[in-house]
Amino acid sequence: MFVNNKLKEIGMKKISFIIAIVFVFTGFFEENLAQQFASWAKLSVDAPKEISARIYPIPSKEDVGIPPYPGAVISSVSAPSTDTVKYKQEVLPFINLVTSDLSSNVINFYKKTLTKDKGWNYSEEYKTFVQGSPGSAVTRFVPSVAVREESGDNFDLGYVDPSIKSKLKTRIVITYKAPDKK
Repeated sequence: MFVNNKLKEIGMKKISFIIAIVFVFTGFFEENLAQQFASWAKLSVDAPKEISARIYPIPSKEDVGIPPYPGAVISSVSAPSTDTVKYKQEVLPFINLVTSDLSSNVINFYKKTLTKDKGWNYSEEYKTFVQGSPGSAVTRFVPSVAVREESGDNFDLGYVDPSIKSKLKTRIVITYKAPDKK
């Protein structure tokens, strides 16, 4: 009886240890995923290991400061650069998101999120939200959210799983200014 109870005790300790390890790792991964802006679009099985549209790391939600459309996935990410030819100023980084939702749903989401009282303006003609005057959105010098129809033919979707690509309807281009890190 003593041996049997001792074996049960050892078994319970092992189970408790395994459960603790699972909680630690799950918490770690959830915390890291919660920080990430969105996830990459799933690739096809024949996709190469390195894809140029996926070179740059995914920024955090805090870095972007503009929420991703729920359920949208990333097709490409850019890094900030400098326009040295004409303006000699920072060209902001951007993230391309894609979704199978209609563009009208995406626009309605951002109309509720990116409001005038937060400094955002919406141009119906260009289907673009911009911080500041609507005309400055095309420059990539100010934060903006552009909503476009998506056919699945864009270069950054070349290796995306065909079952996902065939359902895509909307592209969201989020140009953002990351906060200065001190």
